[in-house]
Amino acid sequence: MFRSLLIAVLAAIAPAAALAAPRQEIQEDAFLDLVDGAGNALVQGRGVDAVNAKARSQGLQLPALGYWSPEGHCFEKPAPGDCNGVFREP
Repeated sequence: MFRSLLIAVLAAIAPAAALAAPRQEIQEDAFLDLVDGAGNALVQGRGVDAVNAKARSQGLQLPALGYWSPEGHCFEKPAPGDCNGVFREP
């Protein structure tokens, strides 16, 4: 019984945890849908750390809703190019 309860709790929490702290880039079309969303703001920087720092300085809500770059290198360190992130406006 405890095992079933644990599995149910983890299954309920896992999707929320994945959305709360994205660790990989999302597909371009899904990212563009976020960019077009009401109350969302696009931030660009050199890698995910720079994007997050800019968003924080602009008073946007972290964590990001999603990240994307044409080359797929937002999470490389050091980032070889620009990365895009979408954040909720306060």
